[in-house]
Amino acid sequence: MALSKRYFEDYVALFPSEFQPALTAKLAYKKMLEAEKRLKIPPRIWLAFLTPPVPEAEAYVPQKCKRIWQLKTAMLKSLPHPKEFLDVRDPLHHSSEAVTLALLETLYDLYENKVLLPEEKRYREWLDVANHFGLWKLRYLLEDAIFKTFDPENFALFESVVQKQMFIDQHLILSIRGILEDALKHAGIKDFSIENRVKNIYGVYNKVALKNKSINDIYDIHGFRVLTSSEKDCRKAVEILHRLWRHFPDRYKDYIANPKENGYQSVHTVLSCLEGKLIEFQIRTYEMDQIAASGPANHAEYKKAAVTASS
Repeated sequence: MALSKRYFEDYVALFPSEFQPALTAKLAYKKMLEAEKRLKIPPRIWLAFLTPPVPEAEAYVPQKCKRIWQLKTAMLKSLPHPKEFLDVRDPLHHSSEAVTLALLETLYDLYENKVLLPEEKRYREWLDVANHFGLWKLRYLLEDAIFKTFDPENFALFESVVQKQMFIDQHLILSIRGILEDALKHAGIKDFSIENRVKNIYGVYNKVALKNKSINDIYDIHGFRVLTSSEKDCRKAVEILHRLWRHFPDRYKDYIANPKENGYQSVHTVLSCLEGKLIEFQIRTYEMDQIAASGPANHAEYKKAAVTASS
């Protein structure tokens, strides 16, 4: 499906005026997830997310997207329990596109405060579903959305803690980034990207409040993600990092050599950087990063759509 830059805006504009407020709000949420959260979802799942689950909307749905839209309509009518998505005997629900769509709708309900307080346990069960399908980005977004909805005071407290720590460390982080960038270029790695990575708010709360740790003991509030075009360059980047700063063998994890069951691949290593600041680095290829962000099945479809759009 080759898409123009304004495809989704034009799609929303097709609907009658009574649909516009809800569709415009969902479109704004989609843009926020893509711009701020690096969330890449196949186009037909976004279309199903945007399209109202009512019979009058079917006439506007592109033929290639009707099946996933019909799946959404059926799901919203029956309100399936999260555990149903883990049942391999149920082909309707046990698919990455169904889970992705269900998680997007769940996130949007939390974003719009369309929830009942007694339902916290049910929302937390969606985290197991996201884990099972390797949808890490959606899992972290959902963790924070649940935290903000059901414990707003602690969410605000720990959000301010994270922001304060990031402000304190900003010059140190810039210096570390500059040193690493120069070292990678000097080593002849031409195609690479260094991204700042901030731990989600619930992850910080979990370590501080539930594991009795000090904020100073958390080495991955912010860290770095180093992306390269090949596994060979990933290995070279790891060697460079370990030459630059002291590393800790017990905090080194090679998920490239030993991928997780859900397909996640990356090297994680914790280093004592400038001023003894402990920083976690994640090193992986661009493709591994896309899989980590959107899940293996969604990545395959997103990549296919991107190739189609460029041809």
